[in-house]
Amino acid sequence: MLIKQCLYVLISCLFFSTVLNVAGAVDVECLVIADTLLAGHSSEKDTNSGARDHLRVKGYQGVVVFRFDMSKLAGQKVDGAILSLHCASISGNAVGKTISEKISTIAHDWIEGKGDYTVDKESATFLWPGKAIAKTWGKDNGEKTDRYGPIDVLDVVGGFGGSILNKEGIWEFQVGEWTDIKLDAELVRGLVDGTQYGIAVMRNSVGVNLDLSSREEALGKFSPKLVVQARAFPVQSRGKLASRWGEFKLISRFKRIGRRTEARKKGTN
Repeated sequence: MLIKQCLYVLISCLFFSTVLNVAGAVDVECLVIADTLLAGHSSEKDTNSGARDHLRVKGYQGVVVFRFDMSKLAGQKVDGAILSLHCASISGNAVGKTISEKISTIAHDWIEGKGDYTVDKESATFLWPGKAIAKTWGKDNGEKTDRYGPIDVLDVVGGFGGSILNKEGIWEFQVGEWTDIKLDAELVRGLVDGTQYGIAVMRNSVGVNLDLSSREEALGKFSPKLVVQARAFPVQSRGKLASRWGEFKLISRFKRIGRRTEARKKGTN
């Protein structure tokens, strides 16, 4: 009888473990590892801001990019994510509150840098991603480009140059508060598989200065956060599932053998 109970417990544990592996979902927090402002004002296009505490979103004059460590998600399926950003200040045509309506990936690698609105050819600016990576953000107009005009970072964000544009939305920002932005599964998958190189936050208007906290502010207290909704099993778990099903069948066989043995004993008695 004791053996029978042990078998039931073991089978139940294997079954529920398998179900959790297949059907469960987990939230995975990915740490920000780089962020910077790519300033498009005519006097700032060649400046880097990788060391700034506040990164300004301001139409084409201020594109803010974040890179997250996605290594925890290797081999996992994702259903979306929440990007949380802290608003440090707002100025311009808005007082206290503002909205932003454009989120996308950045489809080109880039170097964060250590600038503070300082000229820097080695790191990412509005005009180039960093000398060690490439001279420009894309091919010149004599070959192929998605946009009209000189090549700059706008060619690889906002749906251009292979970047992935998030569904349109309006997210309110308030000074001193956090704003949660829902990201599409397709966008997050691009980050996980390595074909995209971060998240870009933009505005359609230059009338508002939206300053977001960077990972440098207050020793990381207000660092951007990315929480990904992932399935609870890596790809190799399919092999584990088959293995556990084999174990389940083997245990069932032993269980049948045990019943036959008990029946024979009763028959002889």
